[in-house]
Amino acid sequence: MELESNYQRVLLVGALIGAVLGAGIAYALMVIPKEREEEEEVVPVTANDLLNLTKTAAGLIRGVDDVRRKL
Repeated sequence: MELESNYQRVLLVGALIGAVLGAGIAYALMVIPKEREEEEEVVPVTANDLLNLTKTAAGLIRGVDDVRRKL
């Protein structure tokens, strides 16, 4: 019974963290482009940028999985 309670608590905390991060990213994507000056040059996203982002996300997921296994 205690294990199920702990598992539900971990799921709840994970869901809250995901919601906060998702809302923060959505806000940043909506607000930051509006703050740029029209004269500022926009630098395109490169394949290397996307690869680094994917690598970072995979590392984060691995870290979360490691924490899950320790519980």
